[in-house]
Amino acid sequence: MAIQCTLEKSRTEEKYFARTRKTGKIDMNEISDEIQRNCSATCSDVKLVLTELIDVIRDHLLNGEEVTVNGLGSFHVGVTSDSVSNPADFKLSNIHGVHLKFREDAKRDSVTWKLTRNLTDNATIEIR
Repeated sequence: MAIQCTLEKSRTEEKYFARTRKTGKIDMNEISDEIQRNCSATCSDVKLVLTELIDVIRDHLLNGEEVTVNGLGSFHVGVTSDSVSNPADFKLSNIHGVHLKFREDAKRDSVTWKLTRNLTDNATIEIR
């Protein structure tokens, strides 16, 4: 299966860019069933561990920590805010939202400095 992209026209320029297209959706129940088929853990065991993983990651993120899941990537919290000219003018009300940032796990070759990414290297792309 390939990652599917469509071409979309820019709102500000007369140019087109590629945008990924979702081809489906999977939830924790389906993930748990699939993991159960691939190993000796039961579906309920997998759900228990995944649920606890989410709770532990959330606790650490809300404590301001970066959370790394080896082989997957790193998560940390970011904020959206207004900018001000003078730091003394910044108020908590200038912050409009909290969001999650994700950086895929990657290893850099010490000689070539090329990054190897676990999740997206060797991906194939289709333009539709």
